[in-house]
Amino acid sequence: MSSIPLRFPASRLTLRSLFMLLVLAGCGGDSSVGPSASLVVNVTTQGGVVDADGYTIQVGGSGYTSLAANGSVTINGIQTGSQMVMLGGIAPNCSVTGDNPRTVQIQSGQSATVTFEVVCTALPGGSYRIALMTNSDPQATRALWEISILNSDGSVVPLTTNTTFDGYPSWSPDGQKIAFSSDRDGNTEIYVMNADGSNVIRLTNTPATERFPSWSPDGSKILFESNRDGDTEIFTMNPDGSNVAQLTNNTTGDNYPTFSADGSKILFNSNRDAPETLAPFGKWEIYEMNADGTAPRRVTNDGAIAELPTYFQNGTKIVFDSNRGGGTDIYVMNVDGSAITRLTNNGATNFLAVGSPDQSHIMFTSQTSTNAEVYVMLADGTGVQALTHSSKGASSIGTSYRK
Repeated sequence: MSSIPLRFPASRLTLRSLFMLLVLAGCGGDSSVGPSASLVVNVTTQGGVVDADGYTIQVGGSGYTSLAANGSVTINGIQTGSQMVMLGGIAPNCSVTGDNPRTVQIQSGQSATVTFEVVCTALPGGSYRIALMTNSDPQATRALWEISILNSDGSVVPLTTNTTFDGYPSWSPDGQKIAFSSDRDGNTEIYVMNADGSNVIRLTNTPATERFPSWSPDGSKILFESNRDGDTEIFTMNPDGSNVAQLTNNTTGDNYPTFSADGSKILFNSNRDAPETLAPFGKWEIYEMNADGTAPRRVTNDGAIAELPTYFQNGTKIVFDSNRGGGTDIYVMNVDGSAITRLTNNGATNFLAVGSPDQSHIMFTSQTSTNAEVYVMLADGTGVQALTHSSKGASSIGTSYRK
């Protein structure tokens, strides 16, 4: 099994709307008609952090003009008639109030004005850092997935910028390193970098696909998934890539491993009891095993797909996503599989639940027909708050949450 049932950036994640991001050629109405005039663009930004890089403006199919986060710019030589004006370069945790792009009527000999208001949100519950996967392409093109950090003050720091896939970031326990997957050298391998994106080191080097790194609580091990033996299995290694050990060994799929808070147990997905050759490749269930791979036990067993599990509230509970209610939603249950409770029910595809460092909130990603955004909610599913506000067609996926 080399494929897995995730709504992550793969063939199953198709975002249909457009993230134009200033590319509006051909949408400028009568932009070629009449003499030129000027356009004044104003921007105000509210929230915990003002983006130091500011924004970009594009009118019709013209080039980009830079604009401060709280500033004004006059663009000369604008053709008269109906013009589309787009504000771009917006951080994932910020959104434009009202329409973007906007239609402006340009008249000869007059200066038109358009004003954008941007609102940015900060993370709830104290000072945290969230590792994000971000993609600006409406088709979620694999090569455009990058890694960024969303800080609790609302600032967003890009860590990777290249033409290959970078994703599935995972914080080390001390917050100094980030393990991640990338195909920058060909096939998908596991890498590690400093928290600021520097000093990238490749940890695995096989012809296989290797993904979903996850640190042990003491930072001495990194779990990951690999299909190096033909199907997806769970492995562990030292943080420098040495001492690789295989923890599962069967002819079906085992993936998305994560350690318990004390490092003694591992949660993972498996289709070992009902595999299929076509997507979603059978009935996926949640399993738990000892940290050395022994004594695997099935946690869910009720006819529904259950996947992407993580421990919550110091290992007493498990948060996961499941289709047991019809759509894909976030659920919580006791670690023994009892008392399953649905936490989301909004008509979107909700997945990848991760507990906050203080275990008071749950982060998750919600995908609609336009994009994917990162949210947090209280442990009982109430108090839902958006952390990212991507432009239409863009997507953000939260994968790792720490102080």
